[in-house]
Amino acid sequence: MQVIVNLQPLLSPLTGIGHYTRELTRELVDRQHSPGGISSVLGLAGLRLNTVTAEHPLLVGAGASQGADEAAAVHATHTARATHTATTRAARARAWRFARRYLRNPATRFVYRQAFAQRLRLHAALSRDMHDTLYWEPNFIRLPWPGRSVVTLHDLSHCRFPEYHPRERVAFFNRYLAQSIAQATRINVVSQFTANEVTELFDVAPERIDLVPPGVAARFFEVDPAQRERVRELHALPARYCLSVGTLEPRKNLATLLRAFLSLPLERQRDCPLLVVGIAGWGDESLPEGAARALEEGRVRRLGYVSDRDLPALYANATLFAYVSRYEGFGMPVIEAMAAGVPVITADQTATREVAGDAALKVGADDVEAIRDALIRLQDDTALAQQLREAGRRRARSYTWQKSAGALEASFLAAMR
Repeated sequence: MQVIVNLQPLLSPLTGIGHYTRELTRELVDRQHSPGGISSVLGLAGLRLNTVTAEHPLLVGAGASQGADEAAAVHATHTARATHTATTRAARARAWRFARRYLRNPATRFVYRQAFAQRLRLHAALSRDMHDTLYWEPNFIRLPWPGRSVVTLHDLSHCRFPEYHPRERVAFFNRYLAQSIAQATRINVVSQFTANEVTELFDVAPERIDLVPPGVAARFFEVDPAQRERVRELHALPARYCLSVGTLEPRKNLATLLRAFLSLPLERQRDCPLLVVGIAGWGDESLPEGAARALEEGRVRRLGYVSDRDLPALYANATLFAYVSRYEGFGMPVIEAMAAGVPVITADQTATREVAGDAALKVGADDVEAIRDALIRLQDDTALAQQLREAGRRRARSYTWQKSAGALEASFLAAMR
């Protein structure tokens, strides 16, 4: 079986879908030539459709090259390190904004889809093995393809909460998603919650749906003291801090978390500040009263984009992790934090309830008082914090990319039958 993968989600810096696509494509490449399974993997990137190997630049990603620069920065002066970090972040942000702006524009997105579709049609016309070729679309919208296909749906928040998305994104999904689902041979989802949403909103038979959750990379479980100290120095981390990770957009509900944090006594905020990691998404989620001053005084810090190399240690150094998103198809930061041994607070709704299980403190996403109380409990109750660290690690170990790749390959084989 030859598999074609759309590699467009691997634009850097990676979002959750990008990480999902990259890790599973790596696993598919490792599974090539297995008896009765995948014979080869082709990657669609731009107008190129090439064989994907483990050395493909989009699979290697930016982490390796960034790591060398950042390791060197640790041994430089504080001024040089700060300058390097600021310059790198600014360059990444500019590239990301350009890519997002380009693909968000309806006209350029239409041209993009037509060009990719034409490349797939050309491959289909010239291929002698169409009966043995499958197209995997890891990012919702299936490109035109005459053969069998599998489409991965990560969440349906644009249906439930269109106000959480840019209008052009909602319009794009409304135009193409139903058709994508109808034409796909099989549908993959990342959680049972999302499977239920697909069945309810698009009337898809449950037997057409396969559960392929993400995994957690080994690096989140294996953060050594040297890594922790390097990242602590690189980012000037305090001894204790609350952490939140995610794209900065309304759905992630950062404003409610901030309100809960800012309601804590000032001394508690200074002792355990809130650090926020993530690239800017969209929308103007107004900061609550007092947030500007908290940012000036360092009680709240925005770290922006943090590299794959640094993220595990950033989790591991944290006192607690809070993620109270209003709607998630999975909630990858929750399971990453658990793997790194951090006690977690998350929303008791949508997929984060499913992912966290009994290994986190669960609160109402908009219950400021409950979030505030949970922040205090995990700062003060060391026995509870340790219990959640241990339970979280056990739960995170059930999510592996190898297991996910096995489920993905099984879905491919089912589609080819």
